[in-house]
Amino acid sequence: MKKLSTYLISLFLSIFLVFLIIASAVAGVLRMNITEQKSKAMFGKNNVYSLITGELQKYFSAQYNTTGIPADVYMEALDESYIINVTDAYVNSMFDTLKTGKSKKFTIPENETLENNIRNFFSDYADNNNYEKNDVYEKKVSATIENAYRVTENYCDVYKYATLQEHGVLSKISAIFSRIGKISLICTGITVFLIILLIVANMKSIRDALYWTGISGIIAGILGTLPTAWLISADYFDSFAIKQPQIFKAFTGTMYAVTESVMTVNIAVMISGIVFVIIYGLMCKADKK
Repeated sequence: MKKLSTYLISLFLSIFLVFLIIASAVAGVLRMNITEQKSKAMFGKNNVYSLITGELQKYFSAQYNTTGIPADVYMEALDESYIINVTDAYVNSMFDTLKTGKSKKFTIPENETLENNIRNFFSDYADNNNYEKNDVYEKKVSATIENAYRVTENYCDVYKYATLQEHGVLSKISAIFSRIGKISLICTGITVFLIILLIVANMKSIRDALYWTGISGIIAGILGTLPTAWLISADYFDSFAIKQPQIFKAFTGTMYAVTESVMTVNIAVMISGIVFVIIYGLMCKADKK
C-alpha cells in the first residue's frame, strides 16, 4: 500500500514538474533574450541597419521626380553610424516603456549635416533661379527637413514602437514583461521544490527520485523541442506578410532567435533527463549485483 501511495504521489508530482520545467525554460529564455543588447546584436547579424540604408536610398531616389532633390542630399548625411544611432534609440525607448510601462515620446537625434545639406541645396537652387528667400522659402526648407527626419524615423523604427505605443500595446505587455525576471525565479523555485518533494516521497529509495525527475525532464524536453524544431525547419516566420525588409528581418530575426534558444534549452533539459534515467538504471544494476 505504501509503495502504491508513493507511486501515485511521485506520478502526480512528476506531471506538475513537466509543466514547471517548460515554464522555467521559456521564462528564462525570454528574460535572457528579449533585451536591448540582444536586439542590437541581431540587427547587426541580419544586416538590418544596411537594409534601412538601402530602403532610404530607394525612397529618396523615387522622390526625386516629385521634389527635384537628389537622393545624395539626404544620403550623404544618413550614414551607417547615424542609422544605427536612430534605430538603437528606438530600441532603447521601446524597452524603457516595456520595463516601466510609462509612455515616452521619441525624439530623433539631430543631424546637422542633413539639415545643412538641405539648406545648401535650397540656397543654391534659389540663387541659380533668382528665387526670393522669403517666408515661403523658409517654410519649404523647414518642411523638407521635417519630412526627412520623419521618413528616417519611419524606416528606423523597425519594431514599430510608435504604432504599438499609440495603440497602448506596449503598456499592456509591460505588465508581464517587467515581471519576467520574478516569474522566471518563481518557476525555477517551484521546480526545485517539486524535485525536493520527489526526493522526500522516495526517501527509502532516493534513486527513484532520479527516475521520476529524469522522466519529467525527458517529457518536458520533447514537448518543448518538437514545436520549436518544427517552427524553425518549416521557416514558419518567413510567411509573415511584412513589406518593408528591415521590419521583416527585425521581427523574424527576433522570433527565430527566441525559438532557437527555447529549443536549445529544451534539448538540454531532455538530455539531462536521459542522463538521470541512465544513472537510475546503473544504480538498479549495481544493486542487483
